[in-house]
Amino acid sequence: MDCALFFKSVFALFFSAALLFSSSTQGQVLKKIKEFRPGKIENVSIDRLGNFFLIFKNGRIKKYNANGKVLASLKNEKSPTLIEPWFHPKIFVYEQVNHTWMSYDRNFKNNETYPLDPSVAISPLLVCPTGDNKLLVLDKADYSIKSVNPFRSEVTSEFYLDSAENHPDFIYLRAYQNLIFLLDKNSGIHIYNKEGKKVNQLKTTSNNFGFFGEELYFIQLGKIVFFDLYTEKIRELKIADARFVLVSDERILLVSSNDEVSIFEFSADKLKD
Repeated sequence: MDCALFFKSVFALFFSAALLFSSSTQGQVLKKIKEFRPGKIENVSIDRLGNFFLIFKNGRIKKYNANGKVLASLKNEKSPTLIEPWFHPKIFVYEQVNHTWMSYDRNFKNNETYPLDPSVAISPLLVCPTGDNKLLVLDKADYSIKSVNPFRSEVTSEFYLDSAENHPDFIYLRAYQNLIFLLDKNSGIHIYNKEGKKVNQLKTTSNNFGFFGEELYFIQLGKIVFFDLYTEKIRELKIADARFVLVSDERILLVSSNDEVSIFEFSADKLKD
């Protein structure tokens, strides 16, 4: 290869890498403040205060502050199916293997354990809390989503999913701003209103999603996509290889395919529309 062409190619490659975090942020360059490899990560979550939660394959859950300092830890025998710390200071954990949900304080202490009554669902695959102190239950037996009063074992409403015939692989369920969000690894994020009407579906191969104000965020094709739930306006941020993403007012956390965790400073007002 011609020497000049070789160095030109190397420079172009380096320049492209340097732009990886800046080309879609109107000049914003994300500053990495910490990088570490804490173990095999199965899932992630975040609370309203911007604390990050990493769920490991061995069942352990660790809570980190915005700078990556461990604040609390919980050891389980198996990795939980879903963890939801959004309703601060309570931390909600669901274990599908024994159809049980737990409630912890912010330090994973003073836990309360509740078995899900069999009368509520035959095969409760996913369970998450709602803002009105109920539970949402995805029953794999008939692909229904039920709103449940957990202390009376009473189903207050339910609807059936229209994707049941497409062999879905549901991995995540959340309730946010009177909407229900369900992640299928095969078809993306399905969004329903409380009456069960599908209001949107977003194609993605992401392993998780989250909320940033009135926006839903997820990973798609090397970008973090911020989707406004009301205007459907989209903002994007290019990123490196990532399996999971968490976003707070001041930080972005990425988990790579080899379980490397990176924390970056973040300013949302510089995102590109």
